[in-house]
Order: sequence, then C-alpha cells, then structure tokens
Amino acid sequence: MIENFGSGSLRSLPLDELIAAWGGVGPHSERAEADPLVVDCARRLAADPGGERAPLWTFGLVTMASYVAWRPGEGVASRVVEALLAADSALGGRGCAHEAHPFRAALERIDDDGADVLVPELRDFPAHGREETADAGHDDASWCPTNVAACARITADVLTPFSTADTADTAGTRGVTTIPSVIPRRDSDALRWLSSTLCDHPYGDPALDLSRLALSLPDHPSKGVQAGYVAAMHASQWYAVSGRITDPEALDDMIEGLEKVLAQLAGSTCAHTPAEHPEPHSDPAGAARFGFYLRSPGGRAKLAEDARRRGDLQGWLCPAFLHSLADEALDELREGHAELFAPRETDHLDEEFLGADGRLALDRLARLLDDEDPSLDVDDLAVWAARRYLGDATADPRERAVLLLVMLWYAEDPYEIPYNAGTELRDALRAVDTSPLDAECPHGGTHPDTGDRLPSLLDHLHAPGECPAPDDGLTPDVWLCPHHLAERTQEALEELAGVLDEDE
Repeated sequence: MIENFGSGSLRSLPLDELIAAWGGVGPHSERAEADPLVVDCARRLAADPGGERAPLWTFGLVTMASYVAWRPGEGVASRVVEALLAADSALGGRGCAHEAHPFRAALERIDDDGADVLVPELRDFPAHGREETADAGHDDASWCPTNVAACARITADVLTPFSTADTADTAGTRGVTTIPSVIPRRDSDALRWLSSTLCDHPYGDPALDLSRLALSLPDHPSKGVQAGYVAAMHASQWYAVSGRITDPEALDDMIEGLEKVLAQLAGSTCAHTPAEHPEPHSDPAGAARFGFYLRSPGGRAKLAEDARRRGDLQGWLCPAFLHSLADEALDELREGHAELFAPRETDHLDEEFLGADGRLALDRLARLLDDEDPSLDVDDLAVWAARRYLGDATADPRERAVLLLVMLWYAEDPYEIPYNAGTELRDALRAVDTSPLDAECPHGGTHPDTGDRLPSLLDHLHAPGECPAPDDGLTPDVWLCPHHLAERTQEALEELAGVLDEDE
C-alpha cells in the first residue's frame, strides 16, 4: 500500500523508505497516491540531471514507468520525459571504459514495453558517492553514466514513443545516447511464426499463432504496445477469415482481444482529418512486422532509422486512428466468424430446389451448378444437400444419389470450403454406404468426373426426352453407380480430413 505522501513529507523521507514507496507504484495505483511520488522524483532529477544521485532518481522513474505509461495525472508524463531526457543529455556524453552495459541485454528481454528489466537493485543504493556503490555490491556497469543515460532514454521512449527520435545524435556532440535497434527475443520469435502464416506458408499451427497474438495485449499497455497490437491484429484479420482456420477459438481470441483494446481506447478523439491518418500497409507480413516493431524501444528505433517513414510514425500513435482500425478489424472478424463457424441457414432453399410434390427440382439445380447464380450461396446449397441426404434415408435412391453427386461436386475444391459447411458435408459423406467397394464394379472402373458435366446429367435426368445425356458417352446408370459414388465419397473424405485438420 502506498502512503498518501505530500510534497513536504517526501523531501524529508529516508531514502530506503522512498525507494520502497517507488516499488509500490504501478498501473493500478491511485493518482492521488502515485503522482506526488513520480513528480517529486522527476523534480529531483531535473534539478541536477548529471549529479551524484541522478542515477537514483533516474531508476526511480524507471521503476514507476508502468504507472506513468498508463494513465497518470495531467502533465505528469511530460515532466517525467523531460527529466529523463535531461539526464540522458547530461550523462550520455561522459564515456566509460566498459565493453558492454546491462541496458543492451535488457532490451532483448523487455516484455510488453516494460522498463522494469532495466532497473538494478535499488534497496542498497548508498546515500553518498560511487565508492559506497561498489562497497554495496552493485555492478559498476549498471550505475555507469552511459548505462544510466541509456535507461533514461529508453524509458522516455516507452512513455512517449518516438520522443527521442529528434534528439538522436550519433556523433555524441549533444551528449545524448542512442537506442540500439534490438528487437526483444519474444517479439522476434512470435513475428517469425506469424509472418510465415501471413505469407500463407505456416511453419506451425496458424490458429495457435493468431491466438498468441490476440492474447498478447496486457491490461495496461503502453502507447507503443497498444499501437503495435492494433497494427498486427489488423494485418492478421484476412488470414483469420480466409477459411484456412478450422479452430473457432482462434477467432474468438482475436475478437475478445479487439474488444479489449477498443475498451481501452473508448472515447478517443483527435484533431486529424481521415486523410491525415496513415494508410495501413498493404502487405500483411510487412504490416505485422511494423506492428511488432512498434511494441518495443528497440523496434521503434529500427523504424525511426527509415527517414521515409518518420512522418508516418507519430500517426500510428493516434488513439482515434487506432480505434477506427481496431473497429474495422473487429467487424471483419465477427462477420467471418459467423460465415465460417455459425450454423448455416438453408430452409429458404426448399422453395428454390423442391417442386410442388416435394421432390428435387433437377432443372433448377442444373441451372445453378451451370451458371453458379451469384444470388445463391453454393456453400448453403452444399449444406442443404447434406442435411437433406441425412434427413431421410428411405427417400428415392436416385434423389439421394443426386444429392450425393451435388456434395461431391462441391467437395472437388476442399480448400475453398468454409469450416461450418465442411463439417456438415463430412458428416453426410460419412453416412454414405461404402460397402459396394468390397465388390467388383460392373463398369470396370470407367466412371466420370463430376466436373462441368453434372448440370447436363441433371437436365437429362429431369427431361430425358428433351435433354441428351452428358457428352462423355456414359449413361446415367454409370454416373449413379454405387461403386463409383462410394469410391468418390472415400476420396472426398480423405481430402476433407486434411482441410479440417482431422486424422481420418
């Protein structure tokens, strides 16, 4: 529990108690309790950014960065960033003899843009001088001015992404450090797998990759993490609804993740016109990479290296723009989820494809299959045929054979079949009698492909006197041969098993 400190009491607070109070400040803290601690620490650092205790005040602000990155009081974040950049400027040009500093390795471990991995142990920070620092057992490189300056700069970028881009000076003449373009290992690994999926050559399970992305939004994200999350989710939406995902849980996770980020962005406004907002990247894998780079200081440093993109970067932090982008992706995912996984409505097709006597209207079926009438959904037709096939096993065998032929025609391109249609098709095909395969076929295995000639067969069955049989020279009894239908059914089930990720 953080005590409710006033500015006067903080000035006289013993150092160990002050450090302990910093450790209690986080995104859940109340402003009335946390803001005085943050502002006091920023004031001390700004007053002497290159002084003996500047490392202590710097790491105090780093410790409280998760609070400042979320929703501090008005003006608090800007005061902190100003103090941190002052420390960076004062300490960064001093140089040192160290070959390496902890901040660089810490950049690889940063999780959710958090700066906590940059913080060395504070509780034993001495009241006086560098000699006591060494006596207390601190790693000298941690408290080295170069390391402290880098941590200040990195934390400033966490709190206000790209705030350090315009102050970079690789020559060191202004005393500032640069942030190495080091991508956290967790982001690099996740991006590698997701990119392979978005290029449509997945290394692993695409549904798992999408779920991991969807679940990567923390409860209290920094601005960079929030922007990067929305960018990557928007880039991934097309694959999620493409029909390649057979696990509804992946889309559930993405929908819940976008609902969560929209709640965080609720009420966002901006002074931009729509034309002033950046254009999402057209390449999904490149857009996802951009999103992951937005999430970390090292990733943002890499983005800022590209001068052509610098004008675009700040626009990606606009909360109103992010809200519109997340909302667009959410609409697509909800629509795709219903299209892929919700039970399909087919009752309206009775009127289309049944005659007054309740029998199949073969001529109407033929016209649809021949022209693929855009006003009718062939996915719905396949499900309608599957349900009708399963619904009455005692129906006219020829009608059932026609329904089966329609299903087999539809199954010829299994990778274009939505998951909900595919599962119903599979269930109907599993009900087909395959025992004729145990006997020799009377036609010597000479059977047709369903293909483009199926409409001709349906027309011929409907009106044999007016419509000739298909021009393949095979009579209807060959088309409707039980051995042929059983063989084709077995092949279709094997294909569907691969598409539906089943071990058939």
